Amino acid sequence: MLSLFALHASNRFVHITEVERGLACDCRCAICGEVVVARQGDQREHHFAHSSNAEPCASNYESDLHRFAKRVILDAGGLVVPVTAAAAQVLGFGDNQASSILLTCADIKEEVAIDDRRPDLLATTTEGVGVAFEIAYSSFCDVEKRQAYENMQLPALEIDLRAFTPSAFDVTQVKRAVLEDVACKCWLWPARPDAAAVTEQLPAFSPAALAAQRHFLPEEIVTIRGRWISVKELPSGDIAIKAVRFDPDIVSAVRTVARAHYGRYREAHHNWVIPRFRADAARAHLRAIASAT
Repeated sequence: MLSLFALHASNRFVHITEVERGLACDCRCAICGEVVVARQGDQREHHFAHSSNAEPCASNYESDLHRFAKRVILDAGGLVVPVTAAAAQVLGFGDNQASSILLTCADIKEEVAIDDRRPDLLATTTEGVGVAFEIAYSSFCDVEKRQAYENMQLPALEIDLRAFTPSAFDVTQVKRAVLEDVACKCWLWPARPDAAAVTEQLPAFSPAALAAQRHFLPEEIVTIRGRWISVKELPSGDIAIKAVRFDPDIVSAVRTVARAHYGRYREAHHNWVIPRFRADAARAHLRAIASAT
């Protein structure tokens, strides 16, 4: 099987479509560590080949997809998740009525053992709530695993990527599914209640989770070179803009837009507040930058 993934010099797990051609890809085999060449000709399917012309190392597509999806989440520093009444309560979304919301994370770690579970990713949200992420392709979490998360009182989200087979893999679509879409995501715990139990009282969550409640206002995500900028509307009609994860170029872009539209910086929240009379212009300015890049 041709190698579609490799390890970049930056230690990022990359797909063949994300790199430059030939040795300029600056990658090595993710299995044996040998330098690889990005073959991106017109005759064969694009792939990575060992620079020594050795046979490609045996790889597992499902493992590669898991690894790629985890990298996407780590790069972004969060993802959009579906909102249910139970999830809103335990994650501190307050009484939010939206069907989805951006879950930003202060810290994300891979393969951390928790009791007898080892989720693909374990994150701590900016509200201080722990969340587990499970990437699924052919193997999905069963009742026992769901029960384990419930016993730990650990919110867990499963991301279903079974649609992205080797022949149907598209970097842009995979990234969109992982980061932005919610159709392929479901909460393992707290789970959506059955129709017959909708009127029942929600389970009691830990005091720490309840203490983290906050009301999330309407939010837009502008993506510039794969990095997110949050644009949040405030009750006053002003908007608050910030880079979801620190990146010097993105922070600079946010600062440029903010200063052009009379923004003021709030140190406590690490964001810029744009007055409501310039809100639409600031949004348009950010979108124009995103389109240009």
